[in-house]
Amino acid sequence: MLKNYLKLAIKVLGRKKFFTFISLFGISFTLMILMLVTSFLETELGDHAPLTEKDKMVFVPRIALKKIVNDTIPAIDSSMVKGLMVYDTTYSYQERNSSMSSSSAGYALLDKHLRQVQGVEKYSFYTSGTSFDIFLNSNKLTFEAIYTDNSFWEIFDFEFIEGENYTETHVENQQQVIVISDKAAKGYFGRTTGVLGEDVFVNDKHYKVLGVVKQVSSREETIAGQLYIPYLEMGQEVFKSQSYLGSFTGVFMGKDKASVPLIIADIQRIADSTDPVARKGNNTNFNKLEIHAYSFFQRYASGVVLEANPKKSVRLFLTIMIGLLTLFVLLPTLNLININISRIMERSAEIGVRKAFGADSGTILFQFVFENIILTFIGGLIGFILALILLNVINSSQILGDTILAFNFKVFFLSMLICLLFGILSGLIPAYKMSKIHIVNALKQNQL
Repeated sequence: MLKNYLKLAIKVLGRKKFFTFISLFGISFTLMILMLVTSFLETELGDHAPLTEKDKMVFVPRIALKKIVNDTIPAIDSSMVKGLMVYDTTYSYQERNSSMSSSSAGYALLDKHLRQVQGVEKYSFYTSGTSFDIFLNSNKLTFEAIYTDNSFWEIFDFEFIEGENYTETHVENQQQVIVISDKAAKGYFGRTTGVLGEDVFVNDKHYKVLGVVKQVSSREETIAGQLYIPYLEMGQEVFKSQSYLGSFTGVFMGKDKASVPLIIADIQRIADSTDPVARKGNNTNFNKLEIHAYSFFQRYASGVVLEANPKKSVRLFLTIMIGLLTLFVLLPTLNLININISRIMERSAEIGVRKAFGADSGTILFQFVFENIILTFIGGLIGFILALILLNVINSSQILGDTILAFNFKVFFLSMLICLLFGILSGLIPAYKMSKIHIVNALKQNQL
């Protein structure tokens, strides 16, 4: 029986090729986009090295020094009295921000005030965003460098291809050692292994390679470098500066996920109780310190939607993502419903003839739903192939830089189930109505 239904479904889909194409395009395109978006989010937000324990982390990427002053704020209200405009002015005494200076944190702030944050098991101070141009065999190589302490390697679980990270002894003794990514090793040495003990010439210094790590496949730029250097190599002037503004990022790891809000709250407490220090040479007398502390997801969402407030950034990010995904799923579903209604209405004579020869409503209903399932299955198969091709093109062309997207089969099967559900529902309602139609009425509708 199913074999006959399958043959009939294939023939029916071949009758109206244009409508079939539109339906298949909607299903396959929806699946392709869903797979692309979920693959990207899985790469960015999934539990992958070196961010396997990101849910325990709190980041301090920026701070702000503000000058808050009390000021009288007038509010003017107008109304019509006997045909004349009357103005009523009220005054309120409140705070306002008269000036602000914002940047990454200076080492002085992190060192003096954030080493004793409650609920923290590990913490690290590091700085990123430094790039070096290296000329090798008449070729220019550009590497992003990250200066870190030794605790950096205890928090972020980098995947080492060979060797090891530098330790507290290396950092304190200011030994000129370095950890490089496999991408940097390939560019500098022409190979990704067998480079331990070799020298890398960076910023007029020779550094001995201690380890090679796998290049971070993420847009998390603060840890996705090619060169990792002990932070004391930045120069003593960086650590002698008393300015709270600088180039450092602080990361704090708690015992578990529940520690994150407690760490953020304690950082805010420290900010409220700390007198701000103005930048050297700046005559502005700042009187308020703001420390922006985020969970990993809050920080990611804030960077995407450009909203500093952590809670607002998460709400806005989720609203945008859910809205887009709903739109991509809903549009092809509505399209499929409309096409199914038209397709089934055109087959009213077929329904009448089949009923005349004894076919019951359940049999007719099952046939139409089965055809929809076959259509959805074919569209899903096309979407699967398109998604694989698109992911391969994106990865090979490096449109996203070092971010490598992987196909998620669990998400694909879940998406297929959702599409099948919508496919069944989109065919069930019009098919149920037509299956209940009287034989005479079905034949009359076709004649009209």
